[in-house]
Amino acid sequence: MSSHIQGAGPRDLDGYSFEQYQIEFERIYDPQEVSQRAAFFGESFRDVVRHNREYSEGKHTWYKAVNQFSDWSSEEFQSVKNSKVRHVVSEFPLATTLQSSSVANPMSVDWRDMGVVTAVKNQKGCGSCWAFSATEVVESHYALSTGTLLTLAPQTYVNCVQSPDDCGGKGGCQGSTMELAFNFTAHRGIALESDVPYMGKNMPCTLFSAAVKASGYLRVPSNNAAALETAIATQGPVSVAVYANWAGYGGGIYSGGCDKETSCTIDHGVVVVGYSSDYWLVRNSWGRLWGEAGYIRLSRDHDAVVFRDTVPSEGTACKPYPSSQDVGGESGILFDASYPVGVSRADVDAAVVV
Repeated sequence: MSSHIQGAGPRDLDGYSFEQYQIEFERIYDPQEVSQRAAFFGESFRDVVRHNREYSEGKHTWYKAVNQFSDWSSEEFQSVKNSKVRHVVSEFPLATTLQSSSVANPMSVDWRDMGVVTAVKNQKGCGSCWAFSATEVVESHYALSTGTLLTLAPQTYVNCVQSPDDCGGKGGCQGSTMELAFNFTAHRGIALESDVPYMGKNMPCTLFSAAVKASGYLRVPSNNAAALETAIATQGPVSVAVYANWAGYGGGIYSGGCDKETSCTIDHGVVVVGYSSDYWLVRNSWGRLWGEAGYIRLSRDHDAVVFRDTVPSEGTACKPYPSSQDVGGESGILFDASYPVGVSRADVDAAVVV
């Protein structure tokens, strides 16, 4: 069992105020926005209190928290989920990750315990979740293949990965896909964070020194919990696309992100670093103050359930956009999963044509 700290329960918010929030989260507003931010906070705060009261009554398996999104509008929150991830057509093959039925996966896996997962990062207000997801999986697979854990640069992808068919958006902070980032790594590599530091905004793509490369990537069969579990157990952390309706998540095992009545719109890229029989252990890119020290546990109760994404153009797909798509598992976690292969040291300058 992992020694990493999980949620300790809801915080006591009795008497907590908007003024305390501004101090705790170091908010300095323009005078004209104070009333609007106070309104956003008030609505979010009331929702946290209500949900956590129901959690204490046993009505939920997870609780909410006041966090960096508590004074944001829904449109602002959507801007950090701009990874419109989908199955990108690739020269690299579909993964064949299903094990023989005679070989059982471990009951639980947590790759953090193996020293192959870097510290939680923060994408900030840029819709670069796709770049962080891809970077973090490349970091882990490099560590697994070489024994050395490097901190790589998601800004490499933000600057240089092109999305000519609007796969996931226009690229950079406007969204792209993990598959395109892996494909870029195979052709150009990725730099160290120390060489191309994260800026949280679109920057020109210029010559960079590639530290790590890959030979390609593999996709896990879609909407298949056994295949995803096996990929994690036998290969390492995996990039996945999800419907991240989690702004207020504070801890516990999250459930209820999708239902049969509304669209389960895939809109965010994250990393699965482990699992148990009860949950998928997911690393996010919203900093350590969010969730369970930057992580969320997604329930496995919906592993066999398929939801419908009825607006792929708003959250996923390349042009021409499909009218809808089936997405399986809690928050659609089983829909689109991939990981790099042949990850190794590069040590070359990559001349990038933009």
